[in-house]
Amino acid sequence: MERAIELQFSQELLSEAAQRFGMATETLKRLGDFENYVYEGKIDGVSHVLRLTHSSHRSTDLVLGELEWINYLAANGVSVAKALHSTSGKLAEKIPVGEDYFVASVFQKAKGRPLDRTNPAEPTREVIMEWGKTIGRMHRLTKNFEPSEEKLRRPQWFEDDLMCFEKHLPKEDRHIVDIGYSLLEYAQNLPKAQDSYGLIHTDVHPGNFFVDEGKITVFDFDDSSYQWFASDIAIALYYTIWFKSSGREQKEKYDYAKDFLESFMIGYNAENRLEDFWLNELPFFLRLRDITLYTVFHKKFDQNNLQRFAQLLGEIRTRVEREIPIVFLDSYLRSR
Repeated sequence: MERAIELQFSQELLSEAAQRFGMATETLKRLGDFENYVYEGKIDGVSHVLRLTHSSHRSTDLVLGELEWINYLAANGVSVAKALHSTSGKLAEKIPVGEDYFVASVFQKAKGRPLDRTNPAEPTREVIMEWGKTIGRMHRLTKNFEPSEEKLRRPQWFEDDLMCFEKHLPKEDRHIVDIGYSLLEYAQNLPKAQDSYGLIHTDVHPGNFFVDEGKITVFDFDDSSYQWFASDIAIALYYTIWFKSSGREQKEKYDYAKDFLESFMIGYNAENRLEDFWLNELPFFLRLRDITLYTVFHKKFDQNNLQRFAQLLGEIRTRVEREIPIVFLDSYLRSR
């Protein structure tokens, strides 16, 4: 979390947020603090998740737009961590802090457990298929979704602050900035249609869902925006390769990626269909994720803390400079 936001966060603020949702303050346990403050706590003895979002990150309306979409998906059969109302009947509670504010929201706790990244047998083929099926269902349903009010509409992907590369990257990365903007320019020429572009999660990686008896429940829709559906597929592949094949030779990465995509797309195609054109664009979306992640690290951490991620950032930087994706998919795409 950025230092300025840390200075505004307090135990009193946390207690106030919990109380507005009837959550017992003595049960609170911190789960994370990367882009939001996230806690687990109990309401009437049942575990839920409390999230506090600073106004510099998301406005109240943007949070409400996210929660409205989550509950729309839940109402239509997608296994997601549903957003709950406060004791005063609100999905989002605004808590002022000086001239700024935090937005508090509460979610059901997802059933199950995270994937075990140290277990070479995970994710199983069945879970990968379910992963694809869940994202496919989201894409099918989002085609007919409209926010209840225009002010609740989630942003377009290119409106993300992270797309302002020069704002977060050091001067010596000017060439990285230029490559980033060349990717954005390429994206401007991609077609947008209801069957390929809409409101999506944008970040369904293994850290954002739990597995329970082969079924997955998705959470953390904080980054949801209007984007190409193919991006969600690329993100699933990107992080799976990162977690399972980091440091391996390209041949091993390709073999895993091929098996992953074949299983993933069986599940996806059971719920939604994408033209082959979009699968051919996966390398582009993988490259876009590289530079976005590179920018995230520079935004969130100062130079001293960045040293902890030196190896990872070095790998990403090399790929960005060479203009290559995390895994080559040419053979897989030609064989389809």
